[in-house]
Amino acid sequence: MEKAIELLAPAGNMECLIAAVRNGADAVYFGGGAFNARRSAANFTGEALKEAIDFCRLRNVKTHITLNTLLFDRELEDALRFARELARLHADAVIVQDTGLAALIREQLPELDVHASTQMGIHSLGGLKYCEELGITRAVLAREVPLEEIRRMHESSPVELEFFCHGALCMGFSGSCLYSSMAGERSGNRGTCAQPCRKNATVLRRRAGADEFALSTNDIAMIDELDALAEAGICSLKIEGRMKSPEYVATVTRVYRAALDGEKPRDARKKLFEIFNRGEFSSSHIRGDSVTTGHVGSAKPPRELVAEAHESFARERPVREASACLTIEEGRPARLRLSSGGCTALVTGDICSKAERPADKERLAEQLKKLGGTVFYPGDADIAGAGFIPLSALNALRREAVSKLEKALLDSVPPFEEREVSADKRLDLGPAGEPPLVYSRVRTADELRAARGDIIGFDPALPDQVDTESLALAAAGRRLVLILPNVLITEGARAACEKLLSSGVFAGVEVNNISHRDMGLKLPLRIAGIGMNVMNCVAASRLLSMGFTHFMPSPELTRPQLADMAKRLGSRMIVNTLLRTPLMQLMHCPVKEYRGCRGCRGKTGMLADGEGRLFPLENVRFAEGYCLVRMLNSALTDVREAFAASGMRVYAAAETADSYPDTPVTRGHWSRAVD
Repeated sequence: MEKAIELLAPAGNMECLIAAVRNGADAVYFGGGAFNARRSAANFTGEALKEAIDFCRLRNVKTHITLNTLLFDRELEDALRFARELARLHADAVIVQDTGLAALIREQLPELDVHASTQMGIHSLGGLKYCEELGITRAVLAREVPLEEIRRMHESSPVELEFFCHGALCMGFSGSCLYSSMAGERSGNRGTCAQPCRKNATVLRRRAGADEFALSTNDIAMIDELDALAEAGICSLKIEGRMKSPEYVATVTRVYRAALDGEKPRDARKKLFEIFNRGEFSSSHIRGDSVTTGHVGSAKPPRELVAEAHESFARERPVREASACLTIEEGRPARLRLSSGGCTALVTGDICSKAERPADKERLAEQLKKLGGTVFYPGDADIAGAGFIPLSALNALRREAVSKLEKALLDSVPPFEEREVSADKRLDLGPAGEPPLVYSRVRTADELRAARGDIIGFDPALPDQVDTESLALAAAGRRLVLILPNVLITEGARAACEKLLSSGVFAGVEVNNISHRDMGLKLPLRIAGIGMNVMNCVAASRLLSMGFTHFMPSPELTRPQLADMAKRLGSRMIVNTLLRTPLMQLMHCPVKEYRGCRGCRGKTGMLADGEGRLFPLENVRFAEGYCLVRMLNSALTDVREAFAASGMRVYAAAETADSYPDTPVTRGHWSRAVD
């Protein structure tokens, strides 16, 4: 492969990290405590964290530490201090989802590279522009981005692009999933996803059977697409699997390493399939939708493959050349200088005695080159002097020199500049203007005519077919806000929404992905919707400073958390008091897979789980031939009475028109916190 491309492997514990490094990973990513999306992995804390980072640095392997969860206000200070500790330990980068935390790190810890997590949902050039402005050096792209969009993004932005090349594929668009949270208080945005999508589900209107898994996708494998991904501009290929075994990490890393080096084994796909699979692999959406559902995991690899994996990381892999110079002069201490990577270790031994015969310099040099079991492989070995040194003493000198050289290499980076960090960033936002009392959501002109409220959010099912003149008449003088989908995966989809925004009908825009925060900049109302994942005041303030006039806090916040946020930013908040919460944003339509495309115009069907609960599916369809399908909650979140009684100083509350009568009602997370 002509173009160098990084291979980034997962590490859920130290054994997995060793397996990744010794099988050729250029970089590893792992968690360092509570603030990462795989909190049930072993992760690394305290001395184990330092040991892991040092282990990798000594072997020329980069470390990317996951800080990729949404954070409550009370957690920001600890997360920022943890980032400071990572900078002190010389980690190479942090992977971040929370926009507030990302801004704090860039402002206060500039020596630490920030990578935008795939949970940030970046899938277009607009997202890369946001990264560039903030100083984020790399974006882990959404798995749904096709090759032509990757190429367009690469050609138009200096931000590095990272992409998942192998492993599990979430059915829902990353960072926009509330299914686990609403189903049982375990939040995927906070690292405790219970994976309800892997449980029984069907698109039929009945309780899902034991063998039905309409939301459980097959895994991805890009082993045959590496050249195409490199040509499109991907600089780092990421293997999923921080919850997987060391054998899995070793096997997958070794296969992809060989492929990137131009030595892909004939049985590459077979080994990848045997170590773990969920049915036949897909290439996700890079060449169109190749995803299929109905799969459960199989992790019963043959013993021979497991033994081969163990063998691959059982011994040290020398990666640094070391040159040696031994001085043995009669009557003086023996001296050994060992050098590598611009660093030198000098050790001295006992007084050399007189040699009874000329020193066998060739034998001594060979002894110096015995660096097996270390990170070093031998370079030149020079011998000076004619004294005598026993081989046992020489071996001891060599071992001591190796230890000192390792320490010298680890100490060779500039020391961290100690300083305080703080998450208490208060912004003087100025007056918000007269806020709306009711903000209603509608999908059609008929719903618009019947809607209450002085501001109406319009969420079209067919953005490229909206009759703006009829829409203006139906609005009857009320201000219209265009609700953007969470995902606009192509330039054509974005252009359809841009055309609506420029029609003169809309007074504002509701943005639900950071990739679209530059749309509707000249409109007087700019609302950051729930898709923007505002979990703390720093994230909210960051968005407001970028030109948003209002924001919707995350549906995962409780009443006390909302009240605390309202004390600081209440006049800018829009609290959803009646909402059919969108649980997942699907680029693969389970209804289409089951019975073909039905040409849906807003209502796609229903999905039922193993308990018989019904989840409405609605879609946004674009003329260019793809849909975004939203899976809505089986219950309607209604906190109108509780909100009114709360005394919360929030002037704007969002209300939605509900098209599903006789629906169960929930208070969501109003009084039950997520983990």
